[in-house]
Amino acid sequence: MHSLLIIGTVIILTSCNLTETKKTQLKTKDSVTSQIDTTPSQSSNGNSSYSDTYDSLARAYVDTSTLQGKRSWLMNQFLLENGLVSPDYDTLIDLTYDDQKDYIIGYYGKSGTGIKNRAKVYVFNPKRHSYILDEKLSNLPNPTFYTKQKKITGFYIGNGGGGGSKLEWINNKWTLTKEFDVDNDGDTTKWKISYPIKKKIEVIVRPFQMIPPEEILETDIKW
Repeated sequence: MHSLLIIGTVIILTSCNLTETKKTQLKTKDSVTSQIDTTPSQSSNGNSSYSDTYDSLARAYVDTSTLQGKRSWLMNQFLLENGLVSPDYDTLIDLTYDDQKDYIIGYYGKSGTGIKNRAKVYVFNPKRHSYILDEKLSNLPNPTFYTKQKKITGFYIGNGGGGGSKLEWINNKWTLTKEFDVDNDGDTTKWKISYPIKKKIEVIVRPFQMIPPEEILETDIKW
């Protein structure tokens, strides 16, 4: 029964109608030609129900001749790589302003003392008719996509400190325009902010917090 429930979840996720969002909670491998080895390792004491579900998903045929099929394939790979744990969401957003929808899988990370929202961002390549993993955007922790303002922010702050950055769409590519670092020093914490393009650095004293103050980095992430 547990296996059937998981398979049902996979089917629902991979066949859902995806809609564009303005803001959401980002070189590469081709979603068709670059297959991931999903053969599970042998274990004498593994859960047979889990193994059967894993094996079935790993061997499942997906028609990747359509964009829906390509997204289903990517979702299957995500589930296999994350122990069949379902993502928080998946959606379509135009992140390269070419009138082509790119594919995002949002999920929650497993380790760390800070907030751990993550996203896998696959940019659509019309020449190859495939979704390509964008490593820069996918490596942004706690991302917020401000598509109208053509900017993306991300940060990670744990108990001891952390940092964050802002990317802006400049000359048809996502460019780093702001980043910050912070170490926990209580009420006298110094937030060091740098602007790579302007080659400017400033320091702001603000109490330490796990989500950056708005004047340091805009974000929609909340506890």
